[in-house]
Amino acid sequence: MALGEKLFEEIGQAAGFRITKTHPVEGTTMEVSFTSDLKGVGKFPSGKNMGSGVVIQYPHGVVDGSYQGILKTTDGEQVFWWAHEKGKVVAAERNGGGSSGDKIKSLIIVSAFTNSQKLSWINNLIMALEAERDLVSHHSKTVAYEWK
Repeated sequence: MALGEKLFEEIGQAAGFRITKTHPVEGTTMEVSFTSDLKGVGKFPSGKNMGSGVVIQYPHGVVDGSYQGILKTTDGEQVFWWAHEKGKVVAAERNGGGSSGDKIKSLIIVSAFTNSQKLSWINNLIMALEAERDLVSHHSKTVAYEWK
């Protein structure tokens, strides 16, 4: 997989979630929503991001998610996006007896669309995001790269 230039860094927080199904083999299905601050790198715009989707966490620790949302840029433009996540639950490092909680580390593939002439190049972009989400605090950190 060839990654291109870094596009943005993102810090987010779950805004809400609802468990819709639990099953000992099929895992736990959740509806989630989140907000985030996105800091663009180079020509990628900064802004406020919000999205929602469905996540399945399987008993063996694999996570599968599908999301959609909108980025409102600091210039007032809108970018609509769709994403698919594959991840896994990993144990947090334990320091001095303290625990920050387990995390989900994921690869997220994103495509987007905008009507903005200025940002029309985003319509042909596929993004590969490296994400980490804390299962206790529900904070997330993401770094995005262009996928070539």
